[in-house]
Amino acid sequence: MARAAAILIAFTKADSWGPTELAQHTKLHKSVVHRLLLTLAGSGILLRDIETGQYSLGPVMAQLNPRGGIHGALKLLARPYLQRLATASGETISLCVLEDGHGLCIDYVDSPQSMRFTVFTGETFPLNAGCIGKVMLAFQPEEFIEALIAKKALKRYTPNTIVDPKKLRAELVKIRRLGFGFSDSEMTPGSRSVGAPIYGLDGAVIASLVISAPAFRMPDGKLDGFIAMVRNEAASLSQELGYVPKGAAPKTRKSIKEKSNAV
Repeated sequence: MARAAAILIAFTKADSWGPTELAQHTKLHKSVVHRLLLTLAGSGILLRDIETGQYSLGPVMAQLNPRGGIHGALKLLARPYLQRLATASGETISLCVLEDGHGLCIDYVDSPQSMRFTVFTGETFPLNAGCIGKVMLAFQPEEFIEALIAKKALKRYTPNTIVDPKKLRAELVKIRRLGFGFSDSEMTPGSRSVGAPIYGLDGAVIASLVISAPAFRMPDGKLDGFIAMVRNEAASLSQELGYVPKGAAPKTRKSIKEKSNAV
């Protein structure tokens, strides 16, 4: 147990390790390190790059600590999906988790457009306004939702913000039914966003993936295309994290190198 812990602690110092350098760092015999690495990779705690032989934190670690700091496993796994979605949409993409009763941005890719919706790592968002919060709130336990409403935490930001508890409950039911959320100027006038949930290994929603844009670049006629993009990438990332939808076969995990080459 202590030796496995020493190996995992090493990943606070670097994003990836090879067996030899990890043995030197931990002062463990190389054969011990090699055996533990294979065991940890087999359980999804680590990922092995088949080309370089390097090991990185895997999907299980992403769920144990979705925020994960600057080298968080969720960010590492999700980055190619954010980049691909940004390229396809031409708009700003954000990855957010639920923390302390609000949405927290842990990564983003800016739109290349001069006029764009901006988000930043560490920025927080309300749960009743905008896709970032609503998509995660929709999949929380009923007790969590009702506690949020009871605290009278439904703050208004624009005339479109949902502050009526009955309307919010109906909106959350709709998001769960459709599998995505939509926001039209709920936090910032003239902005729109679409977002989808990211599921973890146990089927719980651990994050939201969102496309945000000025309303004139996300008109009604283009909404279906944006929705399809974000749902597809969120579903693929969920499967990468080990989530298996009902009736679907488990997805074979790719190495970090393989995913980077696909972007």
